[in-house]
Amino acid sequence: DPEALLNHANVLKALGRHEEALAGFDRALAVKPGFAQALNNRGTVYKALGRFDEALADYDRALTLAPGYAEALNNRGSVLQDLKRPAEALASYDMALRAQPDYAAAFNNRGSALLDLGRHADALGCFDRALVLRPQDAEVLNNRGNALQGLLRHEEAVASYDRALALRPDYGEAQGNRGQA
Repeated sequence: DPEALLNHANVLKALGRHEEALAGFDRALAVKPGFAQALNNRGTVYKALGRFDEALADYDRALTLAPGYAEALNNRGSVLQDLKRPAEALASYDMALRAQPDYAAAFNNRGSALLDLGRHADALGCFDRALVLRPQDAEVLNNRGNALQGLLRHEEAVASYDRALALRPDYGEAQGNRGQA
């Protein structure tokens, strides 16, 4: 059963047993070669292992099978950012948001790509959209603070970092960013 194999591999991935998870996704794909979700999830393991080219190949294969697969489009954008290709990442996030307009993670990731491109005001808009969907997301609040810092709006940035730290007091990145602001 490819679904059972997928679920088992997902559990292994969640446990951080990446090599076993890869083997599990391979088994699911052997039973069902056109299994877009297995390709997407295997791509996330490759990404976690720093094997970005293999992750990108899996996302591309998944999208060939399921062109509007928002999660694979978002994940593809994320690995493109890892590969220092923010303009391509932005295009992938845009496609993810066309497929799923209320996808908070894609708004957050799109904002990060825009920060990489130096487009702080546009990034701020993305983070604000993500916060409408997930108001208690410390990562989005941290990223919003980064956009505000880029716009030289330091007091607002500190407030955004403070909100992130209220949600996650041990969030080291937000603490460091707050210090810079």
